Amino acid sequence: MKGMHRAKAEQLAECSWAALIPGLTPHGLRHGHQTAMRRDRVPRVLRRDRLGHGASGDIADHYTHIEDEMIEEMLARQTQRWQTAVAARARIDGQRGAEPRSAVPALDEWLAPFRERDGESSSHLRSHRQHPEVEA
Repeated sequence: MKGMHRAKAEQLAECSWAALIPGLTPHGLRHGHQTAMRRDRVPRVLRRDRLGHGASGDIADHYTHIEDEMIEEMLARQTQRWQTAVAARARIDGQRGAEPRSAVPALDEWLAPFRERDGESSSHLRSHRQHPEVEA
């Protein structure tokens, strides 16, 4: 049984290095996420927790606790980065004379307001920032 567990772990580890598309791996996405969090000045203890790392051994991390406010600030910054990226993606399609669309259903849903002419894009983006149970 122990050997099966190790084999599965090794297989999963190999998957983190397999390219999703040329030049993009899950491991590389982790590096990008870490870089974005650092750029956003997310406290190290929260960055380590988010990436699944254990305690660093640094005494400052030992006495720093993750607070809800830290998480809310991090999520607000990530949401802003996502919204900026979606708007940039829509502009790229627009510059090519195409409607903003994606084969990825979640991204296509976020691009939908950019296809509409009635200017509802900001209300659409706001609704995705809220938790489903809080939506108005």
